[in-house]
Amino acid sequence: MKTIEAQIPEPVLKQAQELADRQRIPLEQIISLAVTQAVGVCSNESYMALRAKRASREKCLDALREVPDVEPQEYDRLPEGYQRLGS
Repeated sequence: MKTIEAQIPEPVLKQAQELADRQRIPLEQIISLAVTQAVGVCSNESYMALRAKRASREKCLDALREVPDVEPQEYDRLPEGYQRLGS
């Protein structure tokens, strides 16, 4: 691992310290986890953008045509009375 120096706004640092105290872990671990999560999110967004560039509406529709037209399993149904937003 490498040690770095970073400028963190006081309110954010205070919240991070409170979280570390609640979790009973060192502040440095909270900061490391936050950076790791941020890098993962950014990497995932980049990956999804690359995949989206290769996609096409026609390929998506072709894939959907292969899905059987059957009722969903009981556990996979929408709840009784469900309404879409804006409906």
